[in-house]
Amino acid sequence: MSQSLHSLQFRQFKKMGWVSLVGFLVSCQHTSTLQRSEGFRDSDIPAGYYSGKAEHAVLTQKVEYQNQPKKRTLVLNFWNDTPIKIDALGSFAGDELRRGLLLTDRVIYPTDVREDLSTETFVDREQVKVEQLVRESRKVGASVALIGRIRKIVYRQKGDDVGLFRKKQSMVAVELEIKAFDVHQGKELMASSKFGEANGDSLAITEDQKVENTALKIELTHLAVREALAGFVPELVTLIDKMKWQGKIAKILGSKIYLNAGHQTGLMNGDILTVMTSGEDVFDPETGIALGRSPGRLKGTLEIVDQMGADASVAQIHTGGNFAEGDWVQLY
Repeated sequence: MSQSLHSLQFRQFKKMGWVSLVGFLVSCQHTSTLQRSEGFRDSDIPAGYYSGKAEHAVLTQKVEYQNQPKKRTLVLNFWNDTPIKIDALGSFAGDELRRGLLLTDRVIYPTDVREDLSTETFVDREQVKVEQLVRESRKVGASVALIGRIRKIVYRQKGDDVGLFRKKQSMVAVELEIKAFDVHQGKELMASSKFGEANGDSLAITEDQKVENTALKIELTHLAVREALAGFVPELVTLIDKMKWQGKIAKILGSKIYLNAGHQTGLMNGDILTVMTSGEDVFDPETGIALGRSPGRLKGTLEIVDQMGADASVAQIHTGGNFAEGDWVQLY
């Protein structure tokens, strides 16, 4: 991509706000990414390209991360766990996070999520109902599940206390928390908190009028939430990049095997996928707490031969056999 084109895109994204800027920066990174090819694992790697031990392994892993198909990610609406109740603030935060991640071109969202599901559904006081969250996430084919919590909202004002026309500056600060879960492994990957703030001016017309502007409060709260979410996006992208992409066998009809991922996810004709059994959930025998999921058994490999619909593909057997609907697939 030429420098002039980058400059034009940057000006366009600047007008659209921070979320688009994140997408722009990541897209620039993608312009230098190699496309997958049959021989990319065996290509010559210059010695010393990365410092430290196992330079070749590090470079191979880096290329694999950048060329992974998009991870199907479930982002639930946030739980507003504060006394300050603003209508739809949790769904606003969820929508903003989805928009920010979508523009990085690293994720794809399931379309059949139940409308009644939110972070609050899977939280009991300070404990996350991991088993229930993982179970619901698997139903929609998600590899990653993200839940969010609005922990604190603080309002403050400063300015003139006397005079007929009193100018006040309103300030809002928020604290957000996000937790990320590996759906396949059934375990928590990350817990992180970020802060955001925003401020704006308001004006009282009479001396005895309380400076209280509900619309301004809501607007500033949204801006503070958006600022906090901006800090999460790069952290989540790094986390998601390090996860292996996984899909599923949706249907087997004769010699054709249909997968729940295709062109929109980023699968290409000719891609080779490994097929694994789903493994078993492992629990602590004393506490009953889920510890994760055991590795599945390798069954063989498939080759993508055709695409269908918006995001499905058709594969044929490459090696192995005894494949079944629900088996997990990974990029070879």
